[in-house]
Amino acid sequence: MKWSQDKLTLVKAYLEQGKTYQEIASSLNLTYDQIEHCVRRYNLRKGITIPARKKEKTRFKNSEIVANTQMYLDKLAEKINKHNDIYKDIPLKIKRQKNKQTEDLALVWSDMHTGMINRHPLTKKITYNQAIQEQELQNLLRGICRFHQLYSPSYNLETFYIFDVGDNITNDRIYEGQLGEITCGVGEQIIKTLDYQSNFIKKLLTLFPKVVMIKVPGNHGRTTAKPISEDATNNFEYLLGKMLQERFKENKRVEIIVPESYTYTVKIYNHKYLLTHGNIVRGGTLNSIEKAIKNIASLAYQEFYDLIIIGHFHTSLKLRITPETNLLVNGCFIEYDDYAYQKLHKFSSATQYLFNISKKSPMHNLQEINLLWGNTDKK
Repeated sequence: MKWSQDKLTLVKAYLEQGKTYQEIASSLNLTYDQIEHCVRRYNLRKGITIPARKKEKTRFKNSEIVANTQMYLDKLAEKINKHNDIYKDIPLKIKRQKNKQTEDLALVWSDMHTGMINRHPLTKKITYNQAIQEQELQNLLRGICRFHQLYSPSYNLETFYIFDVGDNITNDRIYEGQLGEITCGVGEQIIKTLDYQSNFIKKLLTLFPKVVMIKVPGNHGRTTAKPISEDATNNFEYLLGKMLQERFKENKRVEIIVPESYTYTVKIYNHKYLLTHGNIVRGGTLNSIEKAIKNIASLAYQEFYDLIIIGHFHTSLKLRITPETNLLVNGCFIEYDDYAYQKLHKFSSATQYLFNISKKSPMHNLQEINLLWGNTDKK
């Protein structure tokens, strides 16, 4: 980028005030790397003592992880016990009618990244934070209610499935510099997401006789900076799933399934679904996604799937990868996500998939719910 004399003077003034590169970048809606490059290129540090950049801790001993996890468990248990009663007896407001076909609805929920702040990769305008996330959750619920209203005259909608395929927290130890791009640490992210998803399920229970959530962990829930292979039960999203189980354990209309692996197979009306986050797919092209998913389908007990569902790529996509099997790549909550732009060279849109399931069809009436639905502010 081109640096005007006024901007160079401003950067130098910030340096003289003792501000760090990250603080300067936030003030000017720029990145840490841009400020670092500017200072080095124009020798702005000459005659100025710049505070050393604090090294963020991204590696943790097992004893530290256990201690942190226990702290989160204690805090979450206290919160759950305080509010459990409001999730127990929730009246169903819809009555079943005779002579109607019974169908289910399924929502694919992924890549919400609670705690994340995102800036447009070009304009640097904030496109995602806690306020935007909470508005999007309301829009998602409005979208579901809208389709429930549309389908109810024709069907008895029995079970609402939530296929949670991960990365609904963003963590605080995934990469160096992440602490400058989040609103809170991983413990608070877990608590917020617990409340978001609990309240979402509570509202769904007024419309559907039963709610089933399958919670597959994503890669942002890992306990280390490196994407090493670790047991799924060490993942923070596994912990979040267990907290949801505890919260709804007295409600017979809710089932929370928390797999102890990064993939999960479920059968509904004899249709077979494979759920996984998708971070095992290397590359971002259609060919690399197709190749990797076909390998998953062939290796998983050599069995046939009607539908394979992943997230991770922050891009909505539907592909037929064999004559019998469809692939559904879910979107994300983050409009103009910087990750998707830098890694996949495309702009993301804030969308999540919703579809019907019947005895004859594993997926029909596929809808892409726009989470910015009704927002007047254009990016």
